[in-house]
Amino acid sequence: MSSAQKVIVMVGSIFAGIGGIMTVIFVSVADELGGIGGFIMLPLGFVILGLSFIGSVIVSNSKKKKIIKCGNKYAAKIYSYVENTSYLLNGAYTMNVIVHYFDKANIEREAILPTEFPKGSNLYPIGMTIDIYEYQGKYGFDPKSVRCEELPGERELMDDKPVNPTQLQMVAVTCPNCGSSFQAAAGYSSKCPYCGSYLNS
Repeated sequence: MSSAQKVIVMVGSIFAGIGGIMTVIFVSVADELGGIGGFIMLPLGFVILGLSFIGSVIVSNSKKKKIIKCGNKYAAKIYSYVENTSYLLNGAYTMNVIVHYFDKANIEREAILPTEFPKGSNLYPIGMTIDIYEYQGKYGFDPKSVRCEELPGERELMDDKPVNPTQLQMVAVTCPNCGSSFQAAAGYSSKCPYCGSYLNS
């Protein structure tokens, strides 16, 4: 569970807890007030809102587990970092990891992993190897798999060579953050020209 998800679960628990306590209080004094009427909707709204926060995290984690369970596994090199500009955590953007790997056809690919670690953390050192999983264009990873292992073709994965435009296949993508559509190179991470979010294409 990422730092952002922990915050969402905490906020959801607070909302659900406050709503639950208010519901109990409303029900206990209902006879004295001559019935609850529509007032019960206020605390129930808190409960529903809190549970929806918690539910969103559960659904997100189940999708990540499905990627790892059903996806193709690759050993990838941690290449660099990029800010996750979708939201702020404690007043700062979190960091995602850019990895390079060879796919089943031995073509070099790039992907952004939603690691969402705070700036200054050394959880994912550049140059280390990590196991990633690709399923229907979505990526997952095993955080426990970060290790010092040299991969075949590692020098090619880690160099700063420019991408050959003739090898690029452009595809239409939709930004998951703002919903805008634009063209990007298949197999490489790209930046949305409208909101600045990074995504895999």
